[in-house]
Amino acid sequence: MPRFLIRTFLCALAVFLGAGLAAQQTEVVLSATSSAKLVLAMTSPKVSGLDEATVGTEFTAVLRRDLDETGVIAMLQERLPADGAPTKAWREAGAQWLLSTKLTRAANGDLQLEATALDTAAEKGVFTRTYNANKIVPVRYLAHYLADDLVGRLTGEKGVASSRIVFVRQVSPGVKEIFQVDRDGAGLIPLTRHGSLTLSPTVAGDGRLAYVTYKGGAPEIWGQRRKDGPHEKLYPAGGGGGLVSSPAWSPDGKRLAFVQGDRRGNSDIMVLDLATGRARRLTDGNGINTEPSWNPAGTQLAFTSDREGGPQVFLMQDDGSNLRKLTTEGLYNASPSWSPNGAMVAYVSRFEGKFDLFIYKLGEGKAYQITTGVSTSESPAWSPDERRLVFTSNRFGPSQLFTTDLSGRQILRMSELGGCQSPRWLRGR
Repeated sequence: MPRFLIRTFLCALAVFLGAGLAAQQTEVVLSATSSAKLVLAMTSPKVSGLDEATVGTEFTAVLRRDLDETGVIAMLQERLPADGAPTKAWREAGAQWLLSTKLTRAANGDLQLEATALDTAAEKGVFTRTYNANKIVPVRYLAHYLADDLVGRLTGEKGVASSRIVFVRQVSPGVKEIFQVDRDGAGLIPLTRHGSLTLSPTVAGDGRLAYVTYKGGAPEIWGQRRKDGPHEKLYPAGGGGGLVSSPAWSPDGKRLAFVQGDRRGNSDIMVLDLATGRARRLTDGNGINTEPSWNPAGTQLAFTSDREGGPQVFLMQDDGSNLRKLTTEGLYNASPSWSPNGAMVAYVSRFEGKFDLFIYKLGEGKAYQITTGVSTSESPAWSPDERRLVFTSNRFGPSQLFTTDLSGRQILRMSELGGCQSPRWLRGR
C-alpha cells in the first residue's frame, strides 16, 4: 500500500533514419486525442541474411504487439489476402494502410530495415523510411522504432514502443535495487547494485537517475549530477539530514523535490537546488506531507497530505503558496502523478482495503476511476504520450508491472517479474 513517510543505461544503437518522403509525411491523419483507429495490414517481411523464424518472433510479432497497444492502430487479423495480392484486395479486406517491410543483414552484421506504407483507398504511399543499425542492435528494436514512427505519422506524436520503465524490485530479503526494462518487458538491466534498500527512483528529462538508498545506514538521496555521470550522494551534504524519501526531479532537471521527516513522525515537502546544495521547506506543520509530483511547467507540485485527517491529494505552487485540496471523494487518496501535458493527475484511492487507479481531469474538476477492485493497483506513472499508465498490481501474485489505457479496458501485464514497485516511464532511446 502507499506509504507515508543511472546509472543511465545507454545502448550503442547507432540507428540512423534514412530520407523518407518528406512531402508525404507532413499530413497528420489522426489527432492525438482521436478515438478512431486506423486499420493497418502487414505483408510478410522480405528477408535477406537473417533467419526467417527469428524475424517472425523478434520483428513481426513484436511489431504487431507494439501497434496493437498504441490505441490508435488496429491490426487487420482476418481475411488476409496473399502477400502479392493487389491493393484492391487489401482494401476490400478492410485495410486502410498496407505496410511492407524488408530486413537485410549485411556481411559485416549491420542491419537495414526498409518500410513503406500505402493508403489503400488512394493507392499512394503515405510513409517511407529506412533504418540502419549496427550489428549489436537487437532486431526487435527496429520493430519498436518503426511502430513509434508509424504512430507519429498518424497522430503527429511519436509512439512509446521504444520507451523504458525504471522500477524497484526486491532481489533478496531486505535488499531492493533499481532496474530498467524495455516497454515490452524485455531487456531487464540492473541500474544499482548497493546491496541494501534502494527505493523511489526518479528520472530527469535527460535520463539522470536519483533515488533513496540505505547503503550507508540512514536513508540518503543519491543520483547523477550530470548526464552519464557517476552515482553520488546528493542530499544531505553532511550527516544528520533526517529521514528522506520520495525524490522527484523538476522538469528542468535543476531541482529535486523530496520528503524530509522528523523523529515525531511528521514529514514535509522540500526542494533541493542542485547547483547550490540548498534545500528549502515548502510545507510546515504537524502531520505527513509526502509523494511530491511536479507539473510539466515546474511551477506546481501535487502531493499527499493527511493535514485534514485521512490522506488526500493537494496542490501548491513551487514556493509552497496557493495550497489547495484536489481530491474530495474517498477517505484515502494518495500517490499523485501529474500528466505530461499538465491536464490530469493520476492517483490511487483505497476502498475496502484495496487500491484502485483514478485520474483527475483538472479542466473538468472531476475524477474518473480506471481500475476496479479485483486486486490492488498502485504507483501510477504516465507514459510519455499520455495514452497509458504503468502501475503495479498483485492480481497475479506478488506485485508485478502492468499498463492500462485511460479507459481501463486494456490492462496488460508487462512482465512476470514479482516484487516490483515504484515504476517510472522514460522516453524512448
